[in-house]
Amino acid sequence: MPGVSMLWPDSAASSDRLMVDSGAVTDLHLDRIIAAIVGADEYRLRAWFSEPVRGPETVRYRQEIFADLADDSVREVFDAFAAGMRGTLERLDWQERLHHPQQRQSWQLGAAAEYIEATARFAEALAGLPLASRALTRWRGFLTDYVAGPDFGRLATAVHQVQRAVSSVRYSLRIVDRTLEVGPVGAEADFSAAIAKLFSRFGVGAPRPGRPRSEWDDINHMEEQILDRVAALHPRVFEQLAEFARDHGQFADAAVMAFDREIQFYLTYLAFVRRVSGTARAMCLPQLATRGAPMHAEGAFDLALVTRRGRVDTEVVCNDLRLSGPERVLVVTGPNQGGKTTFARTVGQLIYFAALGCPVPARSACLPLTDRLFTHFERAERATDPDGRLAEELLRIRDTLEEATADSVIILNESFSATSTADAVRIGGDVLERIVERGAIAVWVTFFDELARSGPATVSMVAATDPGDPSRRTFRIERRPADGHAHAVVLAERFGLTYDLVTARIAACG
Repeated sequence: MPGVSMLWPDSAASSDRLMVDSGAVTDLHLDRIIAAIVGADEYRLRAWFSEPVRGPETVRYRQEIFADLADDSVREVFDAFAAGMRGTLERLDWQERLHHPQQRQSWQLGAAAEYIEATARFAEALAGLPLASRALTRWRGFLTDYVAGPDFGRLATAVHQVQRAVSSVRYSLRIVDRTLEVGPVGAEADFSAAIAKLFSRFGVGAPRPGRPRSEWDDINHMEEQILDRVAALHPRVFEQLAEFARDHGQFADAAVMAFDREIQFYLTYLAFVRRVSGTARAMCLPQLATRGAPMHAEGAFDLALVTRRGRVDTEVVCNDLRLSGPERVLVVTGPNQGGKTTFARTVGQLIYFAALGCPVPARSACLPLTDRLFTHFERAERATDPDGRLAEELLRIRDTLEEATADSVIILNESFSATSTADAVRIGGDVLERIVERGAIAVWVTFFDELARSGPATVSMVAATDPGDPSRRTFRIERRPADGHAHAVVLAERFGLTYDLVTARIAACG
């Protein structure tokens, strides 16, 4: 019976993917964010989080599921099912490590029982949930039919019959000298109370409990011999157990197993959202902007910043951005260490996670689905590069401009700083002109204020400082004209090291 995909609106996976520039994954710290999302990645989710799409139908399909699961009461039902399936998979995994046949068969029976219980409870709980997404409503119909169908019914009956038979097994253990005899249960007297009473006169209390035995512990060689003899005492029961293991080697429905893995794409990401969201920041499902429509985000923040160890509960400054009408490029200027690069990374992350159909790091947003995501970050010069850093940058930006389209996004960070200011401004102006000609969206972090005054397609954003202390950064990125106040100049003024002040002191000393 075919199931329902939680990732794709049809049975075939979409080939309409967002192409991410090779350096963008590290430049935007996407690798760190994905690692924080998937953790140990027991469900092999990394590949899905590494494949953003650009098809609006697929993105909306996923957003619908996220919207359903945003309801805590709904998500708890799916979490409970996932926990039950995790128990099933853990039992099957442990079964593979065992050698004794009856023990292996018993673990398989336990896994099947947990699968039956988790699936039946899930189907019952789904019936009353307020689901709106196409995927989950179709899945509810599929699961209802599956649980009511003959295959599930036969499996449940077989599990219950064998469990009842196994639970009826009784045997006795008798210690004779240095031997242990296994036999049927008879009328043997229980001397435990008498022995406890006898030893109590010597001040010996009740026996101390030993280390709690986990059900995951393997049995030792003596327990294996006991199990062999118990099986010989109850051949019919253990024949039933062996028959069940033989007939139900693959008891779990393939569609249910596929759903269990695919739904983790959503549950795992939502668990991540709960960890990184706070009172001062939120994440949202963005609206999708068509080509040329306004793009905006309010309260946006850098996901990588809050996933660093020890940073999840710390305050992170959120910023806003907007492009409308002819505006295509955000040019970000201001002092060093003022949050400019963090802001640029945030924009790239917004684009990336919107293309996954996931909530994005912003209070509200309307974002485009792009065909390519490029980054052009400053690279350290390599001694083996005969042409130098500037030539390498020019080659990279040439390749980017050749491939960029009106649906592309380009994130540039301190590009062309390896040359003189005059040359950098001239080169930057030419690059900016070509980006605008292609209609691409861009964010450019630069020290050159001239680029922020390039025309109606350019929006100036400035990393702000405290008006009372211009040397203190606020990490707010404000939409306003570039002011030309380099941070070095501010520091020089603060400590009396400007040209005029230094020359005045020298003259005074003379």
